Amino acid sequence: MVQSALKPPHRWTASQEILIAADDLMAAGAVEFSEWDLTVATWNRDRLRFGLRGYSQNYPDHKRVMMEIMGKKPTNPVLLALMEKLRPNTYRLTARGRAEAARLRDAIEGNKGKPNTGTNELYDEVAKFVFQTAFQKWKEDPDEPRRWQDAAEFLGIKRSTVAESIEKLKAVETILKSAIDWCSKKDVDYLTRGRGDPPIHIKDVWEVMDFLKALKYRFPQNLELGKKLPQKG
Repeated sequence: MVQSALKPPHRWTASQEILIAADDLMAAGAVEFSEWDLTVATWNRDRLRFGLRGYSQNYPDHKRVMMEIMGKKPTNPVLLALMEKLRPNTYRLTARGRAEAARLRDAIEGNKGKPNTGTNELYDEVAKFVFQTAFQKWKEDPDEPRRWQDAAEFLGIKRSTVAESIEKLKAVETILKSAIDWCSKKDVDYLTRGRGDPPIHIKDVWEVMDFLKALKYRFPQNLELGKKLPQKG
């Protein structure tokens, strides 16, 4: 259960408060959450701001929360790739969103010394690609991968359509950029999980970005819209 509060101890922007509320839900064990879950969690953090006018202590204002994640505001967490819509009315935080929520908590709530779930999740997402076989082979031999199947496995592609391939590649780019941004904000050169896992240096993240460029160059028929997929022979 998300802890109820009449007013937060610190004043974030509305979109930041929603991001923190979403992180509260995921920290409590949710893999995804409905827009109504998010509304109640946000209201429980700040009932004055997100309560129904005239009844703020008793009822949440669903529209007030939704206007922050469904509109065109530059602070919209969905547009910023901090939160993603899985299907109608259902969302989850991205690795970047959890890392940003952890950063906000560190900066305002003073969570130093506590486990940083958002940073750990960002590490896990980046590690999937840094330690992946196709990337490691490419570092040793720039002619790798020679087969699209190996590139598809690296990107996590299942249906192998051009649209899905492009979507997956962009998702990997977003994760890598989040890691680069996080290291820049923290002024550090590596990601670490703090449990004996090998640190991921920022240069490794940049090298994976270069690897993605190599995949685009090597497999344009699979990673460019308008290109026809090769026939299976």
